[in-house]
Amino acid sequence: MISLHILPIALASALLFTSVSGHCRKPRVRREWRAISSDERASWINAVKCLANLPHDPKIAATVDPALSLIPPLALNSSHYDDFVYVHMDLNVWIHMTGLFLPWHRQYVQAFEDELRSKCGYDGVQPYWGWTEDTADFYHATIFSDSTFDGLGSWGDPNNDFQISTGGLKDITVAYPVPHNIRRNYTLEPFIGGWTGSPPGTSPDPTLMLNTTFTKANVDFIINSFGGDYFSFQAYTEGIFGPHPGPHLILGGDMGGRCPFGLEPPECNLGIGMKWSPNDPMFFLHHAMIDKVWYDWQHQNSSNANAFEGGANSWQTDPNITYLQYPTGGPPWLNLSSVIPGDGFWEDVTIGDVMDAVGGRLCYTYA
Repeated sequence: MISLHILPIALASALLFTSVSGHCRKPRVRREWRAISSDERASWINAVKCLANLPHDPKIAATVDPALSLIPPLALNSSHYDDFVYVHMDLNVWIHMTGLFLPWHRQYVQAFEDELRSKCGYDGVQPYWGWTEDTADFYHATIFSDSTFDGLGSWGDPNNDFQISTGGLKDITVAYPVPHNIRRNYTLEPFIGGWTGSPPGTSPDPTLMLNTTFTKANVDFIINSFGGDYFSFQAYTEGIFGPHPGPHLILGGDMGGRCPFGLEPPECNLGIGMKWSPNDPMFFLHHAMIDKVWYDWQHQNSSNANAFEGGANSWQTDPNITYLQYPTGGPPWLNLSSVIPGDGFWEDVTIGDVMDAVGGRLCYTYA
């Protein structure tokens, strides 16, 4: 398990939260998927399908050296939904296990909601997946509804590369790493069989059942701990004993970053961070929940509000950096003025711009 400690990094100057009355008079309220109406769920699904039927936006382009990102070329005949997947793949090595992890994904989920609204007429709010309620029986969780009207679909067909065949998302075709339909493969103990996605120096117990990592008790522990200590908060949340990897890896398939049938390394480079996990729209519900954990932690203690600490490089990008020493990234150090890369989806967004969900560029709360 990671030894959590404070690195000798000069913290960025703390800024007070912007008041709701100052910059965000009517924040949208993000609610749990099962707490919104059937029509609202159907509206979100239809907007996602709309993005999947829009063409690639030519302003979206890779910025990371392919020798580092190890991803397939941009598919010009792909969809605008695939653009989101491609950006996550391209920036993968910069946005996981660095200080960008939480700010980048907060901006990314917001950009997704913005595109649903501007491109597909969505008039709702990005929902989240409250997976703490599903840990006792994850396989049969009610969020995996088969309804073609408002359901997200259930588990994939093992005889068809685990591609889903139920729910409103079943007919979406995604482009990366090769064209296929969304795949889900229930994998409660992903480390049995030698999963190689763990950073060097870490060796998870192969019998670890990952539903134990995102229980309500564990999430409550995270929210009520690490006062003012962003380094430890992120290291635990993103690490194997925190809630980020569990839903990814248990869903397997695309969310788990698994290769489609017939593709193997080096043609299909797994890497860290489940590169093409946004292929499954469950990604955006999952990361809205991860954002909610950060949001709740920020509001739990005044010293948490604008606490930030992390570096721009990880062991994936700098051979002089080890994960155990720098689980939230090593030098050069990031600060609130550091730019969040977007590969064309957004410009001039800084970490400081997204520290407050009801200030700056953002305007939402959680229920």
